[in-house]
Order: sequence, then structure tokens, then C-alpha cells
Amino acid sequence: MRRGGGVSAAAVALGTVASFAVVVPARAQEAAPALRLPVPEAQRPLTLPQLVASPALDFQVDHRAAAGNFVNLDVTARIGLTDDLMLHADVAPLQLWAPGGGLTYGQPYLSRGPGAGAAYRFVRGLVEVAGNLGGRVFTVPGISGGSITALLPVRVHATGSLRLDAVPQVEFVLAHDTATSASANSTRVAVPLQLLANVTRELDLGFGTGLTIYDVGDAADTTGIPLGFFLGYAAPGAQGPLLDVDPFFDFPYLIMPGRRTQTTNAQQYQVGVTLTVYLYL
Repeated sequence: MRRGGGVSAAAVALGTVASFAVVVPARAQEAAPALRLPVPEAQRPLTLPQLVASPALDFQVDHRAAAGNFVNLDVTARIGLTDDLMLHADVAPLQLWAPGGGLTYGQPYLSRGPGAGAAYRFVRGLVEVAGNLGGRVFTVPGISGGSITALLPVRVHATGSLRLDAVPQVEFVLAHDTATSASANSTRVAVPLQLLANVTRELDLGFGTGLTIYDVGDAADTTGIPLGFFLGYAAPGAQGPLLDVDPFFDFPYLIMPGRRTQTTNAQQYQVGVTLTVYLYL
């Protein structure tokens, strides 16, 4: 009886140790939360996941040969309502400095006033497609009105470290000159293209090009082919990136194919950095 009892006790003890050895690693693995947003830029979706918020600061110097330098700062925010539905807003499009002018709420050459919109992703997978509709109210001196912009972002995840973005868009400007009450309506079309590659999990780089028609009514003189370059660093966290730092440089109208003279425009360029924070609600 004692021998049998002794064997039973040893078996129980061994079983307990084995169970503990199996359970402890399993619990340790369960303790690590799953990523809600991929850290590598190349793997990120077109829309933010549900209840992920993303405020950002976009600092930019816009150099124009004839006019000088314009220093701008956009305060923006995005939030995912579902994994496919995202709201976005440009809360404070500030012109910090301009030749002959100071701080203004609204940028005459870029973000002419605050705006908001929504994006809905209706195709998932290696190829993603979304619809994006937004509007702005102009707050710059000398012009009143606003604009409506419709976009159709397409993202191709070629590999885990390489992606291609195309964002066909059309903007309808409905405005007039406040001094003369003359119409300032126009239609703008653009198809920006961007190729991005992750060289490490946190570091990415790429370039952008495409086609921009600033005013369809004057397409010959306002059609441009841009060229830009960018870097990106993502600070990783337990649930995804915590902070993105993205410096960039681009020529918004490097080649002007419709013009008979001055078909290049390297005198206009933009340089800046975007800081994006991610909050997991």
C-alpha cells in the first residue's frame, strides 16, 4: 500500500510540474497584446483600425521663386470608427509666416481653411480600395467659399515590405473674390503615385510622382508632374506604432508638359516633416 501510494504521489507531483511548465509559457504568451496596427508602413491599411486615433502635425516650408518662402503648419486628426470607416479633419491649417504677412488661419497656397471628411474601405486584402469624401471652408483673406474633394485611394501591398499607392482625386472649388465678387470657381484633378519600401521594421523610404492639373479650365498651363522623396521612422509600441517621424522634400510641379516655354519648374519646392501620434483607445 505504501509503495503504491508512493508511486501515485510521485506521478501526481510529476504531472503537476509538467502542467505548470506548459501553462506558464502559454500565459506569458497570452499576456502580450496583439498588434492592432502594423509597425511597418508597407503593411498598414488604408483606414485606421477601430478606436485608434491619430493626431498629427505637418510642418512645411513652401518655396516659390517669385514670391519667396511660406511657412505652414497643419494640425490634423484621424480616428477609426470601425476597421473600414475612418473620420479625418484638418483642425488648424496655419500659415506661420509669409512675405509681407504673419500668422493666418488658412494658407493661401495650400490648405486654404479647415476641413473634415470620411473614408470607407470597401475592398480589403493585398489590394485595398476606399472612397474618401471631404470638404473645406476657406478662411484666407480675399476669398470666400469652400471646396469639396472626392478621392478613390488604392493601395497595393506588393510584399510585406513594399507597397504602391495611387489616389485619383477631383476637387471642386466654389468661391468668389471678396473685393470684386468675381467668381473664383475651378476644378482640380490629381493622381498622385507613391512607392514605399520598408528597409527595416521601423525605417521606410520612397518617392512620389503622378499628375496634377491645378485648374482644368487652364490645363495647358497648370498641368504638372511632381517628384518627391521621403523617409519615415516608426517608434514601435505594444499595440502598434506610437509615433511616426516623416521628413519629405518634393517638387509639386517639376515638369509642365503643356507649356511651350519653361516646361520645368524646379524653382518651386516644398520641404518639411510630419509627426504622427497613435492613441489606442
